[in-house]
Amino acid sequence: MAISVFSHASFVYTGEGIVNKEGRMLVPDDVSAIADGAIVCDSDKILWVGKTSELPAKYKKVKAMKLKGKRAIMPGLIDSHTHLVFAGSRAHEFARRCAGTTYQEIANEGGGILTTVKATREASIEQLFELAIKRALIAYRHGVRTIECKSGYGLDHESEIKCLKVIEHLKKAIPQMTFVSTYLGAHAIPPNVKKAKYIDEMIHQTLPEIKKKNLAEFCDVFVDEGYYSHQDGERILRAAKKLGLKTKIHADEMGNTESAHLAAKLEAHSADHLLKISNKGIAALAKADTVAGLLPGTAFYLKEAYAPARKMLDAGVRVAIATDFNPGSCYSLNLPLMMNLSALHMQMNSAEIFAGVTYSAAASLGREATKGALLPGFDSDFVVLPYDRFEEMYYRMGW
Repeated sequence: MAISVFSHASFVYTGEGIVNKEGRMLVPDDVSAIADGAIVCDSDKILWVGKTSELPAKYKKVKAMKLKGKRAIMPGLIDSHTHLVFAGSRAHEFARRCAGTTYQEIANEGGGILTTVKATREASIEQLFELAIKRALIAYRHGVRTIECKSGYGLDHESEIKCLKVIEHLKKAIPQMTFVSTYLGAHAIPPNVKKAKYIDEMIHQTLPEIKKKNLAEFCDVFVDEGYYSHQDGERILRAAKKLGLKTKIHADEMGNTESAHLAAKLEAHSADHLLKISNKGIAALAKADTVAGLLPGTAFYLKEAYAPARKMLDAGVRVAIATDFNPGSCYSLNLPLMMNLSALHMQMNSAEIFAGVTYSAAASLGREATKGALLPGFDSDFVVLPYDRFEEMYYRMGW
């Protein structure tokens, strides 16, 4: 297997300190930057990392990509929460909201998420794939090498399965990216269907087919005011776990429902959003392995108060940062922009931001043993930055 060597990087950011602390209570030095660094890998794994001057003799025979001290290397970014697969546009609704119409008024007219559901149901799998692959490549250009993709805009058995099949096609079409598939049938209540009947459909029809055809790794539920209750969420997620799926929860976004506490109780891999999380919820996450998935672009887009990241981090919670790319409340795949918002509006330090898009994001996807750090044995999906240090990624707002 061919070996590649990159030498004389301005810095190689291994993230070893973050790994050693499991992403908790981080200080800037935990990014573990190696000045004038080098990295050796094959097509699958990292073989060696260290100072260029200490490159082992057996690798000196390999022609190296010399970065001349001008470019940094870091783990490939991980966008751990996206809604990549959907059809249609809500740009006109966004314009109306900016002009003063409320989200609820638009929803009462049959708009909002139902606009996207209608378009997604009507779209063919080929049309959805064409849209999704263009979006995935945008994320790739922003440094993302691992991306979580949810269904959730079908809201019926056939359409949800169709969306998950699109994600399977993406895995084959872009092998240089890792796609993590999540079933979010419980994203909203479908129109003209009773919630109890839809929950039965998810548990008895859709989840078994997903397991049989291996269409998703995770199951997610929107546990919040006006959506799914604790009892609903627990029933769906326990059914998913029984089939061998891992779990996530959209938690405490619209109001405090203590769904972060539920995520910790169910040992979910992540509880995401958390704009309205309580002190009880923070304490529960601090004691659990459940990662807090923070989505600052959504707060920005909706002009809501940001999640209390500082309080979570100081309590010892592991925190990931993601785009929440979706058609209604954050139409952006620019993960470095989310890093910028995290620094400016959530008072996160450089190591916390670094971990949020690398190691802690990997942990939220069950990938922390192989992704999110540059250490021997980890996957070789690192990125060479066009800058000499990683802080440039979020200093340059929106680049």
